[in-house]
Amino acid sequence: MSKLNCWLTGAMVIGVLTLVGAESADALGGRRDCPPPCPPQSVILGVVHPCTGCHYDVQVCIPGCVQGVPCVRFERTIIGHGRTVFEWPNGHRVIVRYPNGGGYRVVQRD
Repeated sequence: MSKLNCWLTGAMVIGVLTLVGAESADALGGRRDCPPPCPPQSVILGVVHPCTGCHYDVQVCIPGCVQGVPCVRFERTIIGHGRTVFEWPNGHRVIVRYPNGGGYRVVQRD
C-alpha cells in the first residue's frame, strides 16, 4: 500500500508542476507563436458596379496592423458581373463581388 501512495503522490506532484510551468510560461510570454491580435479598424472602400454604374461606399473592418493604401483592380469573373480586389502591401485582401442579381457581396482574406 505504501508503494501505491508513493506513486500517487509522485503523479500529483508532476501534475502540479506541469500546470504551474504552463501558467508561468504564459505569464512570461512563453507562447511566441501567437502574437496579440491588432484591434480592428473601420475603412470605407468606394466601388462602382460594372453594369449599373452605381457607386457604393462599402464599410469593412480590417486588422489594425494593415497600413497603407491598397492596390485596387477589377477582374472579370465567369459567374456574376466581376469583382473589385483591394490588396494591401502585407497581403490582406478585401474582395467585393457583383452577383447577377445586383448589389454586392464582400469577402475578406488574409
